[in-house]
Amino acid sequence: MARIHKCIFLITLLQIAQGAELMGRSLRAGDRANQNTNESGEVVFPGQIPDIVKRNAMKLVIPEDCRKIGICDDVPNYPDELVSQLISQLKRANRTTFNMDVLEIPTIAQRISPEDETMPLCDSYEKTFSPQAALDSNKKWHYILNVKDNPIQKFRVEICRSPDLACSSVAYFQNGYEARCVQKYVYRNMVGVNENKEIVEGPFQVPSCCSCLVRNVAN
Repeated sequence: MARIHKCIFLITLLQIAQGAELMGRSLRAGDRANQNTNESGEVVFPGQIPDIVKRNAMKLVIPEDCRKIGICDDVPNYPDELVSQLISQLKRANRTTFNMDVLEIPTIAQRISPEDETMPLCDSYEKTFSPQAALDSNKKWHYILNVKDNPIQKFRVEICRSPDLACSSVAYFQNGYEARCVQKYVYRNMVGVNENKEIVEGPFQVPSCCSCLVRNVAN
């Protein structure tokens, strides 16, 4: 009888130990599941984490004022560290020449000439852009390689202050015609980075001038 009681006691201890082990496995599995769950509650497997981080890191946030002109010199989530690494790669490959426009400095004769000799039909301003993002020829935004304090790519632009508004009233057009200020663009070669963090080079959109265009509205 003592032997029977001893066997029953050992079986009970074994069952308790097995139950504890199963519970431990369940808790460990639950911890791993919690660790591999993203903020949206979706399960994230270890092999997917680098891709998700990569996509989030390369998602451009373009301010609305930049979207209006198709170029941006201040991107909120600009990847400064990545850009610095890519610029260093280019320099190691002896690529050191980039587009660096400057504004035209008026001559003395131009500065003292009468202001009423010429009058623009559209209100615009000129500046040099050191873009951090721009639209390519397929209308897709890319980061542009630049260093804020020491830019390597600069482009002269002319931007309409009030695009799509009527041209200056000093210009006379016969009845049936309408004149509007229109932002014009050109494509300039830039070096940027794509969503896969690879260096790309090609034509990107740059505001070139603000033109007064006339169209027939009689028909």
